[in-house]
Amino acid sequence: MATRRRAYPMPDVAMDLDPVVQSALRELMQDDYPLLLDTFVQDGEKRLATLASSLQQQQWDAFRQAAHSFKGSCGNMGAEALQHACERAEQAGLQHDAELASQCYEEICQLFQRVQLHLAR
Repeated sequence: MATRRRAYPMPDVAMDLDPVVQSALRELMQDDYPLLLDTFVQDGEKRLATLASSLQQQQWDAFRQAAHSFKGSCGNMGAEALQHACERAEQAGLQHDAELASQCYEEICQLFQRVQLHLAR
């Protein structure tokens, strides 16, 4: 007799901040959790500045690299929607697509603000 695996529904939309990841980070980091959050926010602000300047100057490799690095940080923090936006930005940089890169940058800015609001709670 075959055993059936329980199917877990996948969310239709990526979460701003995965509570399971955040719980695991709190447990792992303990007293250093607030430092982790501060570091993520500061790093994110630097990445946004790099994305903005490289987009303005159409330095596609720098844009792609900043998006790629930010994507990894977002993944570690469980910022799923922001991670996906960074992935799209990375692809826009690879394609040298200024219009898509600009759209992705705006989305990343908005999502980063939302993530910061969640982290401040």
